[in-house]
Amino acid sequence: MLAIELPSDTEEMFQSVSRETGRSLKELVQEALDRFLEEWEDRRDAEDAKKALGEYRRNPGQPFTLDDALVRYGLTREELAP
Repeated sequence: MLAIELPSDTEEMFQSVSRETGRSLKELVQEALDRFLEEWEDRRDAEDAKKALGEYRRNPGQPFTLDDALVRYGLTREELAP
């Protein structure tokens, strides 16, 4: 369990949204955190894609298989599945 202290204006906004929507504070905060983490992951994925594109542009004549890429980036096929 994680306990955090929010600035009063942020807490007031969550309280207001909670009253207006009938949703619990816990649910609203969890949704906000989930969205933040999804956006963070999307940004990291975009950075990784840019890096891979840059590597490809520097060495376009050096093709490699998916298995080679997985080894190079320390991934498994299971990690690629949604």
